[in-house]
Amino acid sequence: MSSTAIDPLEEAIRTAGEGRLLESFDTPAEALSHIRRGVASAHQKARERLGDNAPDLREDAILEEYRRHPSQVRGFFQILGGTRTPDMLVMAWRIIQGMTVKEVRLAYRRKRDFQLSVILESPDGQEDPPYESDKITDFALFRHIGIMEVDGRPVFDGFYPLRVRGK
Repeated sequence: MSSTAIDPLEEAIRTAGEGRLLESFDTPAEALSHIRRGVASAHQKARERLGDNAPDLREDAILEEYRRHPSQVRGFFQILGGTRTPDMLVMAWRIIQGMTVKEVRLAYRRKRDFQLSVILESPDGQEDPPYESDKITDFALFRHIGIMEVDGRPVFDGFYPLRVRGK
């Protein structure tokens, strides 16, 4: 009797309750290939943007972060299905790792254009170069960022999974 080992990334996605991400493709293997390409692009973009300060977005690092902070990485798994821009994936990962949203600029004209620019800041005041996108679908990741007021002032804080009801 032989047993088939489950792919560690597939197992993490399913354990996180995000199996529908895998079912949105013809096969789980096709989904994992797509996800890996997206994550590899984000890892490369992080290296280009941030050099030695780049977060590690390789699969092993994501799985390790999932073991430590499953809720936040669950949110990251959720955006892998819709966010196509490597910059936005890097931005989300940086927020998961403790960066805060310092500034958001949005320009939108119906059926004409969309421009999003986000500046993140570290706890010690360092800023990343702006994260930018002209893909309106990338704006959906803001559903994962906490929106609140502190002392009556607006704050975007943290990165969280959506509560998505299954079938």
